[in-house]
Amino acid sequence: MNETVGLSFAAALRSILRQAPNVIMIGEIRDLETASIAINASLTGHLVFSTLHTNDAPGAITRLQDMGVEGYLVASVLEGVLAQRLVRRICPSCRAADTPSKADLDALGVDAGPDVTLFRGKGCEECRGTGYRGRSGIYELFVLDEDARSLILRRASTREIRQHAVQRGMVTLRMDGWKRACEGVTTVEEILRVTQEDA
Repeated sequence: MNETVGLSFAAALRSILRQAPNVIMIGEIRDLETASIAINASLTGHLVFSTLHTNDAPGAITRLQDMGVEGYLVASVLEGVLAQRLVRRICPSCRAADTPSKADLDALGVDAGPDVTLFRGKGCEECRGTGYRGRSGIYELFVLDEDARSLILRRASTREIRQHAVQRGMVTLRMDGWKRACEGVTTVEEILRVTQEDA
């Protein structure tokens, strides 16, 4: 990008569209101009992938509307939103069984039964005493349906859209994180660190 010669992010994107691609990847939608170009590309049959900074998958809808994108446009072009967070992996060299505090389990909104074994890293030379080594992703996929589109059209809150998505089977970041903790990949504390409370 070189703003002094008029080569802005939006101008480059418009130039790319003139090449008639089938799929377009936009690094990040940060402003109304970029969002408008992405939506117009979607309306004309292009498959558009992009990123947004939000707390969760349903929050992308509110973020686009806050930028100034009309709800009917969001409802007509958006197919799905994938939220992701990186959690630290438990160090395999010093991994040991662990019992997280009841307060942490309550904060996560889960009940660890007696048959669930959780782990944590004790800390060793391999992980430099942290108990963690490497990272892994946790994900939340929100696929829009007609009811979700209706909520967008009436400018429902992120909370309402999120509740609808969960009722329709969306696995939240915390739920996916809990699954990863049960698999021995990460800790309950790590999930609480990188996610927000499920509404």
